[in-house]
Amino acid sequence: MSSHPLIELYRQYLHAQHLVPLTVKMRIEHVERFLAWLDNPDIRDVTARQLQDYHDYLVMRISIYGRPVSAGHRQSQIHAITGFYAFLKQRKKIVMNPFADFPKLRKSHRLPKGVITNAQVLRWLAQPDVSTPLGYRDRTIMEVLYSTGLRGMELCNLTAYDLDMKERTVRVNQGKGHKDRIVPIGKIAIGYVTEYLANVRPILLGRGQGKSAISQLFLSNHSTPLRTAILRRILMYYRTAARLPESVTVHSLRHACATEMLKGGASVRHVQEMLGHANLTTTQIYTRVVPSDLKRVHKATAPSERRRVIDVPDFELHGWRDKKNAGLRG
Repeated sequence: MSSHPLIELYRQYLHAQHLVPLTVKMRIEHVERFLAWLDNPDIRDVTARQLQDYHDYLVMRISIYGRPVSAGHRQSQIHAITGFYAFLKQRKKIVMNPFADFPKLRKSHRLPKGVITNAQVLRWLAQPDVSTPLGYRDRTIMEVLYSTGLRGMELCNLTAYDLDMKERTVRVNQGKGHKDRIVPIGKIAIGYVTEYLANVRPILLGRGQGKSAISQLFLSNHSTPLRTAILRRILMYYRTAARLPESVTVHSLRHACATEMLKGGASVRHVQEMLGHANLTTTQIYTRVVPSDLKRVHKATAPSERRRVIDVPDFELHGWRDKKNAGLRG
């Protein structure tokens, strides 16, 4: 459907709030689906009863996967719709917000999907062939994700200048919500990154034929910046090789990092600070952890820090070309 001028105005407002483009896209789609369901000539001519009927429709609706629409998905749709009308009232495009008193849906408290054990993580990490350039790059990527709990997009956006080897920290620029933060990184991950920068990244840079992404930390096989779609393909390849459940995603390493830190004794405050979560409890809102304290807790509790000390393998510059391009997935 063609977008109504008020929807376009709302789209501009969401972008101005520094929301992730995918979030903006989904919220607009939720609003447009609701309006298409209404089939009203004037999108301002709605009632609270119609939103309740729409929710009831979503409860009965079967998804393309043959399952009922999840409670979380229903909640996100209703949230997008009520947010749109609250915006119209704020901008004085409507006299009354028909959904001002619409009851909030109860939030789901389900555990995140794709949570795996430490043993499964280690089996996953062991899959890349570190004797090939891409295999070594892939293992480095996985070690960084497991040690820092970064989101996939945050890892892809890293540059070589975002690493502080001496302080063992990573600077995340413009993370979710356009927020910057400093994240500790463990000794094993740093070891892999150091070797990757010295001996592997130059090989990947050399494949770009003058079109290299000079500052990007992680590169594709064609010397272009690593994208989230490529990252997902890489990790899912190793997921299959490690015989892990299909529910495992790139985000699973983030979940595993948080879970192992909590098991090691870290407080929820420290973990949320490290992961860059925006939604904190009331206590956590008033308890901001200073970076030095966070580094101390990370050193004592992060899974990469508590693993058995291992030697980071040197990347052998000779012989990998004879492996028939083993590991060329990115």
